[in-house]
Amino acid sequence: MKKLFALILALGLLFSFAMAEDATLELSWDNVSEETKALGSFYPIDMQESGKLIYWVPQNMAAQDTSAIEAVGLVAAFATADGEYTISVYGLTVADGWQAYVAGQGITEENAKQFTTNGIYAIGFEQEEQGIDMVIIPVTDTSVLVYAFTPLNGDEEWDEVKGAIVSSIQLAE
Repeated sequence: MKKLFALILALGLLFSFAMAEDATLELSWDNVSEETKALGSFYPIDMQESGKLIYWVPQNMAAQDTSAIEAVGLVAAFATADGEYTISVYGLTVADGWQAYVAGQGITEENAKQFTTNGIYAIGFEQEEQGIDMVIIPVTDTSVLVYAFTPLNGDEEWDEVKGAIVSSIQLAE
């Protein structure tokens, strides 16, 4: 049932955003190397009405105490021991709808990429002024899951880690 809901949600979001077929990148956890998969583990996020999402995080990134961090909607945070690489995950309710939220982020065709990850629609983009890569996943018409990665431009290994994390996002069984 959850997979059916995810498929219906993804298809509805794809059509509602009216994106071009050639602009859609498809990511899948199946395409992540076994070596990379072995370097991390999965974490859950309970998205209430839509089920539980899971995503992979590398073992060299420790979970942070989110109660000690003042940020609206922060549901999870991870960082390397030196704090150089971080992942923040936000679950946000957006009264005006997820399309309005996306429009308010300054996303353009030049700085964004629409894609699906394991059948779930997402938008990835760079916020150069804040120095972060972001991925927005519309969960319902009025809620989004937002991943923020720092630094914006790390090394090849960091880019591979970000790709694996985004490729791992899926509904829990």
